[in-house]
Amino acid sequence: MTVTRPSSAVTTRSFLYSSMSETGSQYKLECSLHGHELDVRAVVALSNDLVVSAARDKTVRSWNRTQANDFEQQHTYLGHSHYVNALASLPPSPEHPKGLIVSSGSDKVINVYDVDRSDDPVYTLVGHTENVCSLAVTASGDIISGSWDKLAIVWKDFQQAYVLKGHEAAVWSVLSVDNDRVLTASADKTIKLWTNGKLTQTFSGHTDVVRDLAMIPGLGFVSCSNDSSLRIWSLSGETLMELSGHTSFVYSVSVLSTGEMVSSGEDRSVRIWKDGQCIQTIHQPCISVWCVNVLPNDDIIVGGSDGIVRLFTRSQERFADQETLKQFDDLVASHAIPSNQVGDVKKDDLPGTEALHVPGRKEGQVLMVRNGDVVEAHQWSSATGTWTKVGEVVDAVGSNRKQVYNGQEYDYVFDIDIGAGPDGMLKLPFNVTENPYDAAQKFIWKHELSQDFLDQIADFIIKNAKGVEIGMSNSAQYVDPYTGAARYTPETRAADANATYLDPFTGSSSYSTNSAAMAAEPKVLPQKSPLLFKQASLSAIHKKILSTNAEIDAALSQEDIEKLNEGVHYLQNPVANVSDDKHRGSISTILKIITTWPVELRFPGLDLIRLYALYQPSALLSSITDGDLESFFRTWANLNQLSQYTGGQKATDKTLETNYMLAVRTYANLFGTDIGSDYIKRQKQAIISLLLTDGSWKSFQTKNFRLALATLFLNFSVHLSKTSTDEEDELLLVQNIIEYLKEELDVENVYRAMVAVGTLLSQSSNAKEAAVVFDGPVVLQNVTRQQSDVRIRKVADEISKL
Repeated sequence: MTVTRPSSAVTTRSFLYSSMSETGSQYKLECSLHGHELDVRAVVALSNDLVVSAARDKTVRSWNRTQANDFEQQHTYLGHSHYVNALASLPPSPEHPKGLIVSSGSDKVINVYDVDRSDDPVYTLVGHTENVCSLAVTASGDIISGSWDKLAIVWKDFQQAYVLKGHEAAVWSVLSVDNDRVLTASADKTIKLWTNGKLTQTFSGHTDVVRDLAMIPGLGFVSCSNDSSLRIWSLSGETLMELSGHTSFVYSVSVLSTGEMVSSGEDRSVRIWKDGQCIQTIHQPCISVWCVNVLPNDDIIVGGSDGIVRLFTRSQERFADQETLKQFDDLVASHAIPSNQVGDVKKDDLPGTEALHVPGRKEGQVLMVRNGDVVEAHQWSSATGTWTKVGEVVDAVGSNRKQVYNGQEYDYVFDIDIGAGPDGMLKLPFNVTENPYDAAQKFIWKHELSQDFLDQIADFIIKNAKGVEIGMSNSAQYVDPYTGAARYTPETRAADANATYLDPFTGSSSYSTNSAAMAAEPKVLPQKSPLLFKQASLSAIHKKILSTNAEIDAALSQEDIEKLNEGVHYLQNPVANVSDDKHRGSISTILKIITTWPVELRFPGLDLIRLYALYQPSALLSSITDGDLESFFRTWANLNQLSQYTGGQKATDKTLETNYMLAVRTYANLFGTDIGSDYIKRQKQAIISLLLTDGSWKSFQTKNFRLALATLFLNFSVHLSKTSTDEEDELLLVQNIIEYLKEELDVENVYRAMVAVGTLLSQSSNAKEAAVVFDGPVVLQNVTRQQSDVRIRKVADEISKL
C-alpha cells in the first residue's frame, strides 16, 4: 500500500486530521440482514435504528433495529420495474414524520416513498433517459440525480430546477456541497462543481472512471475511482492527498464523524482510512462490495454482490455473538483467492504455518503459507496483533498457462468477432478475479463499441472463463458474444447454489443459477418486433478497407476515400433526417469495393451495406441497379454458388460463408424500417428463393451464420404475422425452421428459432397444420428435452398451449 502526497499538499496534513478524534477498537460484524434476492446496490441510514437498502431484485427494503445487534425487515417498497441502484433520504417533516426514501435505477425513474407507506410512491420523478445511478439531497430538501444519460438534474419541490450538462460520459455520483453548489463525478474521469446550475470548476486527476464522492466537513471532499485510488480535494481544485490500497475498482466512499473514511470495492474489501493510511481491512464473502455508508453512531452498513446487507461496529455492546462472528470469519475464509490477486505463487517456496508466529509488518499485509497441500492466505491485523485466514489460494486457470497480451499476463485472451470478417477480431484480456461486466465495459470503452453489447460480452466471458472456486466445475464451451449466442443458464456450482453475478454498470441483464429468484415474465409469444444487427466496429472496418486499398490494383481514388470517410462518419452516429442524396456518394464507393475488388476482399463493403440497410434503406436500394438486392447478392457476393450445396454437404468456402452471413444480416436489418419492410413484402418470394430454397443453408455451420439465420427466421415470422401472406410462404418458413431445430444446439440460436416458429403458430392455423406435417411436435419435444435453458422451456410451454 502506498500513499502519494503532492508537494503542494504537504503542509495540509496536520490540518487535515487535527480535529479528528482517536479511533476506538476495530470494527467487527454487528449483524447480517437477509431478504434481498440479488446484489445490494445501495444502502442509507435514516437513523441509528432504521436503515434502508436497494437491490437488483427491483425492491427497496427498510430494516428496523430490534435489539442492540439485530434488525428485522420492516417494509418492502415496490414500484420499480427494473434494478434499483441508488438511494437517498429526506428528513422528517410534518407531512412525513419519519422522512422520505428516494430511490432510482435502471427503469430511468426516481421514486419517493413515505417510510411508513410501502404500497405506492408519493412522487415519481421522470426526466432521465437512462439508468439513474446516483442520488443525493441538499440541506433544504432538493434532490440531485445522476444518470447514464450524462446528465445530473436538480429537483426542487419534486420538479426539475436545473439540468447539469457538461460531462462526456455517465454521471456516476452526485453530492451536495450546500444549497447552491453540487459536485458530480463521471465516467469521463472528471469531477465538476456547479453553482446554481452553472459549471464553475472541473477537477482532474483520476485516471479512470470516478465512482463516488463524499464531503469532508471543513476541508473539501473525497472521491474514489476505478483506478483503485481515493483522492482528497479542496473545493478550489487542489489534490490534497491520494490514497492507495485497494487492488481493484473502488465503488463507494463515506466519511465518519471522526474524519476517518470508509471505502469498498471490487477487491472483496471494506477499508478504514486515517491519516492517509489504511488502518483496517474487512474482507467480505462476496466479490463486489458495491456500497458502504455510515450511521449517525459511526456504525458501517455494507451491501454486496451476495445480496446480504451487513453492519459493522466498534461498539462492544453491538458486536455479534462469538458464534456469529466465527461463522462470518469462516465464510470469508472459505472464499477462494486466485493466485494472480496476491502475486506469483510457487508452492514449494512458501513457508509453513509456523510463519504465522511472526508478526506482520503493516495493517492488511497478506501472507501465504503452505498447510499440507493447500495454500492459505492470511491477513495481518495491527490492532489485534493476529493473522486471520481470508481465503485459500488457487491457480485461476488450473494447470493452464497464463497468456501474454501487450506485455502483461492474463488467464485468458479471447478473440472477439465484431462482424468485420476474418480481420475483424479484437483481443479481450481477462483474469478470473475480475468482474465479467467490468471487463466487458472496459472492452466497450476501449474499442468505442455500442453500449448494447455489454450483456452479450459479459455473458460470453462468464461462459468461457469460469473462475476456479472451491468445489466448482471448470468446464466451458466457446460461444460468440457479438451475435448474441452467449446467453445461457450455467450449471449450479457446488460451492454456492444461489450465487448470482450481475452487471455492475447498468444492472441490465444477468445470469442466475437460481431461476426461482427471477420475477415472473410476461408471455413471449407472439414476438412483436424484429431483432436487428446494429453492432459494428466501424473503426476496424474502415481500417481494413484502407489497408486493403493500399495493396490492390483496383484501388479507390482519393475522392472515393473521402466519400467513404463521410459514410463511416455517418454510420458512427446515424440520424434519420438525412436525404438520400447525402448518402449516394458514400454508397457508390462501397458498391465499387464490392463490384471491383477480389471476391475474398469484399466483406468490409458488404458489412457496411448491412448497416445502410438498417439506417438508410431507401438510399441503398435506389443506388443498386434496378433496386434488385437479390441479383446484387447473387452476382457480387457470389451467392449464385449456393446451388452447389443443395445436397447438404459441409461448405468449405469460407469467403462464400462470410458473404452469405452478411447477406442474411442485411435482410434481417431491412425489417427494422417501414421502407425495408415494404421491400421485403414486395420481394419475399425472391428473397426466400435466394436464401432458403433447396436448403443450401444446412451446409453452413459457423456460429455467426447460424445466429444470423435464426434471426432472419424470427424477423420473417414477425413480418408474416402482421401482413396478409400466401399460405406457401408460411409453409416454407415453418419447414425451414423445424429443419433448423433438428440439428441446432446453441442455446441462443435455438431460442430465436423457437420464438420464430411459436410466433407463426400463434397467428396462423395453416402454420399449425404445417408444423404437424413436418414433425414439429416431435422436434420441439426433442429440443426441450436437450435444453435446460429457462427461456427455451418457457417458449416451449407457450407453444404447447397454442
